[in-house]
Amino acid sequence: MSDCLLIDAGNTNLKWAISHNGEMSVAQRVVYPDKDLVKVLSQRWLLATPPKRVLLASVTTEFRVRALKDWVQNSWNLPLEIISAQVQACGVVNGYVQADQLGADRWAALIAARHLLSGAVCVVDCGTATTLDVINAEGRHLGGLIIPGLGLMRSSLLENTARIRDDTCDAADVLLARDTQSAVSGGSLQATAGLVERLQREVGELIGVPMTAIICGGNATDLLPLLQGNVRHEPDLVLKGLNIIAMSKA
Repeated sequence: MSDCLLIDAGNTNLKWAISHNGEMSVAQRVVYPDKDLVKVLSQRWLLATPPKRVLLASVTTEFRVRALKDWVQNSWNLPLEIISAQVQACGVVNGYVQADQLGADRWAALIAARHLLSGAVCVVDCGTATTLDVINAEGRHLGGLIIPGLGLMRSSLLENTARIRDDTCDAADVLLARDTQSAVSGGSLQATAGLVERLQREVGELIGVPMTAIICGGNATDLLPLLQGNVRHEPDLVLKGLNIIAMSKA
C-alpha cells in the first residue's frame, strides 16, 4: 500500500500521521490557529514524498474541512477521503439506528479498539467532549454516551457561578478538596472517572464478561490515575482506526 496521510480533525486539535505500507508514524498535532489554517498546513506538512491518499476523520467545522480539502487538492492534486461511520466495516457493526450519525472519530476509534483487543471494550475519548462507546467480543457496537469534557465541565461552572475563579489546578490528588478551585478540578475528574467505572462494571455484568476500557484523547492522562481495573491508554486511537480503514480500502 502506498503512503497515506491520516488526519484526525477534532474540535480543538488537528492530529496526523503517515502510514507507510500499513506502518504508522509517530502522530503529530497542532492547536487550530485563530486564522490562516492553510499557512499552518504549509509549514507542518512538508513531506519529502507526497502521499498517494489522504484520509480524514472530522468533527470540526465545515470551514476547516473545506480548507483541508482545498489544500490537499491544490498541493497534491488528490481528493480528500472523508470517512463516515458505516453500518458495518473492519469487523465492527454499528449500533446506531442511523449509522452515519455516529461521529467519524468514534467510528475510527471503535475499529482500532476491535483490532487491538479481542474482548469487550469500552472506548473513552477524553477530548472537548468525553465520549464512551462499547463493543462486545463479537465487534457489535452496543451504543454510547456523550458528556462534557473536563474543560467544558470546569468552564460551565466558571461562567455560571459568581464566586468560582479560573485559577484552578489541572488535577486533584485527593478525594476531597479543601479549596474551591481544587474542588472544581477534582469534581470534574471524579464525575468522569465514576461514569467510566460504572459503565465498565454494569455493561460488563449485562453482557456477562469483563470489559477493558481503552482511554484516548487529550485529557486521558488526567483521568488515568483515577481509574481502576482493566484500563489501557492508546493516545492515537482514531489515527490507528483510520490506518485500518485505509488498509481495508487499499
